[in-house]
Amino acid sequence: MADSSLTAAAGSESTAAAAPVTGKARIQSIDTLRGVALLGILLMNIIAFANPFAAYLLPSIDGATSGSNMATFMTVDIFFEGSMRAIFSMLFGAGMLIFLNKPNTDPEAVKSLYYRRTLLLVGFGLFNAYVLLWLGDILYAYGMTGLVLYFFRDMAPRKLLACSVGILVLLTALNSFNFISARTLGAAVEEVQALPAGTVLNQEQQAALDDYAALLEQQFIAPELAQQQLDVMQSGYLSNFIFAAPVNLILQTVGFIGNAFWDALAMMLLGMAFLKWGLLDGTRSLQTYGLMALVGLGFGLPLNTWETLNLVTSGYAIQWTDFMRPTYHIGRMLLAIGYIGVVMVICKLGVLGWWRFLMARVGQMALTNYLSHSLICNFIFMGWGLGLAGQLQRLEIYYVVFAIWLFQIIISPLWLRYYRFGPAEWLWRSLTYGEKQRLRL
Repeated sequence: MADSSLTAAAGSESTAAAAPVTGKARIQSIDTLRGVALLGILLMNIIAFANPFAAYLLPSIDGATSGSNMATFMTVDIFFEGSMRAIFSMLFGAGMLIFLNKPNTDPEAVKSLYYRRTLLLVGFGLFNAYVLLWLGDILYAYGMTGLVLYFFRDMAPRKLLACSVGILVLLTALNSFNFISARTLGAAVEEVQALPAGTVLNQEQQAALDDYAALLEQQFIAPELAQQQLDVMQSGYLSNFIFAAPVNLILQTVGFIGNAFWDALAMMLLGMAFLKWGLLDGTRSLQTYGLMALVGLGFGLPLNTWETLNLVTSGYAIQWTDFMRPTYHIGRMLLAIGYIGVVMVICKLGVLGWWRFLMARVGQMALTNYLSHSLICNFIFMGWGLGLAGQLQRLEIYYVVFAIWLFQIIISPLWLRYYRFGPAEWLWRSLTYGEKQRLRL
């Protein structure tokens, strides 16, 4: 029997309102998955913590184009880009259902708590983006998307899957359109650049250069913009705040409406379907989880490898960057399903108990650990801390990742030995329920 069954909700709250889920009421397999995804997300985020954001999309920005640095880039891009975030999003959708479906609670009271909880998450995202200066924050997008997610709560899993797939098809079509447009524009620019020096450009040729420069700026990968950001990163907190604020504003408006909302919603709906089908709580057969792992990794890894190889062999052409790849959403969804299958197989077999315990503890403190990534990394890399931005090679930044992993893997179980929640989780729950929650065990 797997260790991931859901027991009755803890506490002696009245039926008018729900109590925070703690202890035995948690689904251990979901906590384990959340811990894996939380640590895995840092593998990608560290690139933009340590370098200008452009390095996240193009390894040529930080010179990771040969030797061990190239191998590091390709390994992380193939195995982890988008997939850990997809799992995190799926678990948010599943968590919404778990929150709403607590036994012996009044649905209207729980609805009110859910919306308060979700709006508070938006606040945490704004804090992470503007105060902790993290341009890649996902909490804001999760909170805003969560406000809409409530209306899907009673939908049958097949319909949830259909909605998720429909959104992913639209995102794939959008990526394909952007891919073709960028490739066409890039080819026109190459023709202009191949002209003899001193050639007077016609209106069409000049327009191609201008449009390409605008595209690079829109994607935050213009060389001059990357250098500007690096200079700011190496300066004080105020300079970084002034630089980050307008960028965050763009990401949380145009970027959110155009991409992040749909990206998050598709995976959240898929996570809701998976929970309703029993795919996240360890109750399905070992064969089912094995098939998820085999199909997800068997198709996802070759697809991601093809994408990454095309980026490299094209000379880092913009159309092969992550968010323009035609098959980007398909590959990351398949990998996410594969990794879920692997973790569920481990839970189902009851092996690697020490690893499951540690990952579950990290997952229980996911909000605290996620926010601490911003605190720790910005202190290490920005000028108001150790000032290492742009100073480490691609391989070397993963020494920082492993150190942070070790710290959180040690601290999380130690903290939860004495306390019911992580610090951020305690604050979130206290504000949600409108009263100070008991912290110590």
